[in-house]
Amino acid sequence: MKTAQMENKIALPKRSFYALNAANFFQAEMVGVVMPVLNVVLRRKHWSYDTIGLATAAGGLGTLLLQSPAGWITDRVSSRRALFAAAAFLTGLCFVLVPVIPQTYLWTDLLLFVAGAAQSFFAPLLGALALGLSGHALLNRTMGANQSWNHAGNIAAAVIAMVMVSALGLKSVFYSVGAGSVLAAVSVLLIRESDLDEHVATGLTRDALRPVRWRDLFRDRVVLYLFLSIFLFHLANAPILPVVALYVKRLGGSDDLMTATVLTAQMVMVPVAALTGRLCDSWGRKAVMAVAFWVLPLRILSYALVSRPQEVVYLQALDGIGAGIYGVAVVAFCADLTRGKGRFNSLMGLFATALATGGVAGPALSGVLVQNFGFQRTFLIFTGLAILGAITFTALVPETRRYGSKQTEILLQTADDWVE
Repeated sequence: MKTAQMENKIALPKRSFYALNAANFFQAEMVGVVMPVLNVVLRRKHWSYDTIGLATAAGGLGTLLLQSPAGWITDRVSSRRALFAAAAFLTGLCFVLVPVIPQTYLWTDLLLFVAGAAQSFFAPLLGALALGLSGHALLNRTMGANQSWNHAGNIAAAVIAMVMVSALGLKSVFYSVGAGSVLAAVSVLLIRESDLDEHVATGLTRDALRPVRWRDLFRDRVVLYLFLSIFLFHLANAPILPVVALYVKRLGGSDDLMTATVLTAQMVMVPVAALTGRLCDSWGRKAVMAVAFWVLPLRILSYALVSRPQEVVYLQALDGIGAGIYGVAVVAFCADLTRGKGRFNSLMGLFATALATGGVAGPALSGVLVQNFGFQRTFLIFTGLAILGAITFTALVPETRRYGSKQTEILLQTADDWVE
């Protein structure tokens, strides 16, 4: 009976809903601007562009190797709140140690690898908590709110970073990550365990008590097409923010202007994420996600056409559209593809692996390209990759929206007070 109520609930418990929003906020605040700042710190230590790219890739490699296991573990554990808190603490500790230890290739890359491995648990755990709290009916609206708070956390991180960089220098940003990790852990533990349905959190419904086999899930070609599309999307997208931060410095921009590259994008992501939750229900998942895919090549190409650091920062607003949509829509796709089948978090982990694979290959490739061919040609090459991803998604991935009960349809059309 509890599962049926959770699957079609019409309102969310206020305390747990706000606690989940807070966990998203502080998780984002932890890591919001640390990678662009790290790149500048390493450059001041006379690291070459290609070694900086490899350091960025080390963090992505940790995420890549643990992402699918993280989803698998999330499907099988019931202490998801405690696991998230542990991952947050470990991530914070790694970044706090970066400016403390000798900044050699070995130590820096090792810490970034471990931090990336810990961060691999964030997406499936937050997705599982959202689904377990809201059920399928309110998942998109819940994720829209969660992702809005996540991007607001990035804004807070960027503003704090700008203040701290001006007052205390670049290294102070790493210590703020440690504070954010503690607050993220505390927030997730404020979610009431009794408000979570662990059965629904895996993608199962009241009519399906056991998950399907993995091979049955992979017989759906949509899973494979979406995996390929996500990989191409992030192969083009992952290296751009760090490269843009370096490009701003190359054009003579200040440290404050460099951190503003993050702030500009995140200010756009907040309303876009909130709107995406509703549009995924009204427009459908594919139409909304296609906007993210086609905005990406436009954004990357635009960087190659400007020569003032302020113009580069303004163009980061386009990043807010793509990223704001992706974080919500990909969860909607996963929920559709696993509804009644289970393995929701495992599929989230699999798609996050596609994202992380691009996160490893993209920065490594960008470092080599910038070092040997310069910024403009690098932007043109990644524009081509982004176009390939957009074509793949548009041509191969169909609409996956599932319609619920009549009660759910009325709720999604008319309910504004969906938090108790």
